[in-house]
Amino acid sequence: MTEDEFKLITEAVGPLGAIVLLVGTALGMSIFLVPTQMAAEAGPSITIAILISIVPMVFGVLQLLQLGGAIPVAGGAYVYGSRLVGPFWGFLNVLLPVVAVWAYLLFAALGFAQYLPVFIEVLPIDVGVNTVLTVWAVLGAFLVINYVGIRITTKVQIALVGVLIAGMVTFILGGAASFDAGNFDPLFPAGEGEPFEEGLTPFFLAIVLLYIPFQGFAMIIEIGEELENPVKNIPRVLAVGMAFVSVMSVAIVVALVGGASWRGAVDPETGGPVEGGLAAVGAEFGTLPDLALVFIALAALVAAVTTVNTLYTSYSRTIMRASRDELLPGYFAAIHDRFGTPHRSVILMGIPPIVAAPFVGIFDGLTAVEFLDWLVVLIVTGIFLSFMISGVALWNLPRVFPQRYEHSFYRLPLPVLKFVAVGNVVISFVFMVLVAASAPSALVVMLSIVLVASLGYAYRVRVADRNGFDLEEKMSLLHKHEKVGGSDTAGDGD
Repeated sequence: MTEDEFKLITEAVGPLGAIVLLVGTALGMSIFLVPTQMAAEAGPSITIAILISIVPMVFGVLQLLQLGGAIPVAGGAYVYGSRLVGPFWGFLNVLLPVVAVWAYLLFAALGFAQYLPVFIEVLPIDVGVNTVLTVWAVLGAFLVINYVGIRITTKVQIALVGVLIAGMVTFILGGAASFDAGNFDPLFPAGEGEPFEEGLTPFFLAIVLLYIPFQGFAMIIEIGEELENPVKNIPRVLAVGMAFVSVMSVAIVVALVGGASWRGAVDPETGGPVEGGLAAVGAEFGTLPDLALVFIALAALVAAVTTVNTLYTSYSRTIMRASRDELLPGYFAAIHDRFGTPHRSVILMGIPPIVAAPFVGIFDGLTAVEFLDWLVVLIVTGIFLSFMISGVALWNLPRVFPQRYEHSFYRLPLPVLKFVAVGNVVISFVFMVLVAASAPSALVVMLSIVLVASLGYAYRVRVADRNGFDLEEKMSLLHKHEKVGGSDTAGDGD
């Protein structure tokens, strides 16, 4: 397939729509669950942890700002890896995030299914929840929505994120109404007979886990081709999204600890995190009516599907872009004539988690919560490895595409660029190791997938060579429409 044979996506989303897509990905259901889980383990120190987690988030956003502003394309992570690091690394920047997102889709849908009974309990109805059918319904519904167009996807996301934000604001107001500064003392509560140094372990883990959702900002570089005036709007969307998500995340954590005390996040029977997340902690405020608690629980369910929605949107473009290079079969590069979507890539993103849903129960010895935790490690491993490759891509940008760097609408000074690139690689590696230590088997699974797929990549390159086609050369050059990239002044170094 040549550059002239594939069809480009002509539908475009404006900056407001992009911000909403970004916010829904970066917050999602994690904001309704992770703070309560970490509060139960780390106590009031999570208020410090959330502030510290913003620092690596800034590193990540600056990396995305520079790469996305210089080379705004569909499937950004793949293009940056293949063009700025090397073809094999571009291949890994398809494999790693796509496998991680398959796990993330399953995680979000399972999280919805696990949280649904909590929501139903506060309603005057008695309905059972079938986990597999619920997962299929969630994944199937948003597969269809993404199949029929990014504008419809964005409209749905605006409505969903509106509910998500309203639920967060309801919780924050409830916490403010019952705020007690004494709930922050002691800041680092150690368990009975537990040394202070060991009490710091959950604090450092909280920093990592509170930071992980912020990596949802990476979705903006996957839909660059569909964003209006991407050269200017990618940095703007990132800046607004980062500011909003940071403020809301900090406010949630402060309201949680100040309004109910961190002990409100602890289940008195099990000693672990209370089931129900923010909705359960909100009941401890004593200031929120039952209807408000029901609304917070509803917002948590909505947050789960916002994540599903944008994961389909963004990473189907990664598959589509790799297919344009024929790294993957060109079949998946197709754009629907009526809907203007990469419909086959959307289906490919949705099928594996849908097929996997009935087999979740085969993990003997793992509870539903433990399996979700295992999925988190698998997701994080893939995302952090991919982010490290993008860090190297950022370092190489001024050398490989000097004019793109020089003419970026927002340009990081070279010393800052290199500092950000190294910082992202180091942070991603350290955080990956910290998280993987809780479930080494997930890391082994991801590395095994990489090894097996790498053998397939080597075979694909050899077959292309025998057919007189240099796959790796094609993976090293930008396409004609990408060389323009929305800017008449941006040049290329190829």
